[in-house]
Amino acid sequence: MFIMRRGGSRQTSQTTGLQTFIIPNTRWLKGAEAPGYQRVLQVDLEVNGLMMTPGGREVTWQVEYPLTRTLTSEVPTLIRLAPQDLGGIVPLAMDTEILNTAVLNGRTVAVPVKVVTVGPDGTVSDITESVECKSTDEQVIKVSDRCDYVYVNGKETRGKRRVMLNFTYSFLSAQLEMSVWMPRLPLLIDVADPELSQIKGWRVPVSTANRRYERVTDDKEEDDAAEERTGSSCAAQYQSTTLRVLTHFVADSGEVRGAAEEDGMGQQNFLLGSDWQVEVTQLVKDSLRVEIPKVAQLLKDQVLIGMNAG
Repeated sequence: MFIMRRGGSRQTSQTTGLQTFIIPNTRWLKGAEAPGYQRVLQVDLEVNGLMMTPGGREVTWQVEYPLTRTLTSEVPTLIRLAPQDLGGIVPLAMDTEILNTAVLNGRTVAVPVKVVTVGPDGTVSDITESVECKSTDEQVIKVSDRCDYVYVNGKETRGKRRVMLNFTYSFLSAQLEMSVWMPRLPLLIDVADPELSQIKGWRVPVSTANRRYERVTDDKEEDDAAEERTGSSCAAQYQSTTLRVLTHFVADSGEVRGAAEEDGMGQQNFLLGSDWQVEVTQLVKDSLRVEIPKVAQLLKDQVLIGMNAG
C-alpha cells in the first residue's frame, strides 16, 4: 500500500488531501527480491491554474506493508512550481567593477542591478522585485534587500576580483560576477616642494585683513617707519606648495600564496598596474589636517603655505 499526502505551500504546511494506492508486492510477482531500489509507483501531477505566485509545494510519501501493517517514515518531496514559459534568469549590472571610495569619505557607492527572465521564445521580463539575492562575501560587496543594486558603504575590509552574488527565482538561480577595488592604505601625501623657505625681501602685515607685501631693507629706520605707517607688525613671508593625495587600488585575486594564507588574503592585483597611482585628493580633502598649524597652514585648493620655521 502506498500513501501520498498532498501538502500546501511550504509556508503554511496545510494538508489539502490524502491519496492511498494499493501496490502489488513485486517480490511475490517476480519470485525473488531484486537488488537495489524498485519503482513501484508513477504519479502524474498537474497544476490547477489557481497558483498566485511561483513557489514550492510539498508532497509527503509513506509506504505501508500490508502483511505487517508497518509504516515507513514519511519522506517529503519539494516540488517547485513556475510558469511554463520560464526558461532562465539573467542578472544584469550597469557596471561589473566598483572602486570602493566609500572607505575614504563614507559615501556609499552603488551599481544598479536588474534581473530578467528569458523564455524559450526569447521573451524578456523584469522580475527584480520577485527574486532573492545574497552576496557570497559581504566583507567585499553587499546587495540591497530589494536586489535592485549592489553597493559598498565603507565597512568592507578588502577588495576582490570575481566575487559572486547569487540570485534565485523559484527553482532557477544565477550568479553575477563583480570586481571590487579597494584603496591601499596608508595613503601617500605628495607635495611639489617638501621644503618651504622664507622669501627674502618680503614681509606680510599680520594684523590687517589685507595681506600687503612690503619690501624689506637693511635700513632699520625705514623698517620702523613702515611699521608706524601701517600701524601693525609684519611677519616673514614663506613659500607655498601644492599637495596631492595618491593611492593604489588593489583587489585580492583569490589565489592564496605563502604568508598571505595566514590572514586570508590572496595575491593582490593593481588597478592600472603597480606603476600607476590614483589621485584621491578631492575625496579626502575634508579630512586633511596640519599637525602643527603654527608652522604651516593648508589653504583652499590644497595649497600648503609656510608660517614659521619648524
